[in-house]
Amino acid sequence: MNEVIKALYEIEAQAGELMEEANASRQAMQEEKKRQMEDINAELEAEFEGRITILKSRLGEEAEASIQQITEKGRQNVEQFQENYQKNFRLYARKIVERIIEV
Repeated sequence: MNEVIKALYEIEAQAGELMEEANASRQAMQEEKKRQMEDINAELEAEFEGRITILKSRLGEEAEASIQQITEKGRQNVEQFQENYQKNFRLYARKIVERIIEV
């Protein structure tokens, strides 16, 4: 009977050791998984930052090109208005005087 009790204690001790090893192994696996997730998150964050920087640069270039186009178009419009005014100055002046006289 004592031998059976000793055997049960040994089994219980071995089971306890197995449980401790299993817990330690589980803990190590959880820590490794957490580290892997942190590494993946850091990689993704760096990749997204790079992509955002590229997109900002492209948008800045596109905005600058649009501004230049709008500026050039505005300059051309002003030149056309000035040319039109110079060509038709006398006509405009005459029409203004005619309207003044009509009143």
